[in-house]
Amino acid sequence: MAAQTVSRMAGAEASPQFFLLDKDGLITTERKVVDPAAAPFAKAPGEIEGLGLREGANLVEMVKRVKPHVLLGLSGVEGIFNEQVGSPLAECTAVDAFNHAGENIVFASGSPFKNIDLGNGKVGHVNQANNMYLFPGIGMGALLSGAHLISDGMLQAV
Repeated sequence: MAAQTVSRMAGAEASPQFFLLDKDGLITTERKVVDPAAAPFAKAPGEIEGLGLREGANLVEMVKRVKPHVLLGLSGVEGIFNEQVGSPLAECTAVDAFNHAGENIVFASGSPFKNIDLGNGKVGHVNQANNMYLFPGIGMGALLSGAHLISDGMLQAV
């Protein structure tokens, strides 16, 4: 029972911070047809008016107005996260990520990349991961728990 209460509280705390976009932009309760899986995350007009957002706002508008700490890209469409979306939050190669964001990032991609030589004997470690595995559990779990390191044991825990 306690775990369910904590999960509900964490979800309730995360919901105002979570913005969901699809190919038509920001999903709100004003949208006529919403995927049932997306419906719980649809924003009411009152939640976004103060940010200057509207139904269907695009990713660039969202980044400028919300200033997110994390973007999760699950579209499989190349080039959506570009420099206009905001450096360092960009869909890019490993080299681009380290160039835009510096050496203190976690980089994982669905495509394999080699580790990056950052100079001065430092290496930018690059990981390959599957979006279906990462989203939303690991990212949201790390954010809500405040984890600064995610160990293999944490990922393997049942």
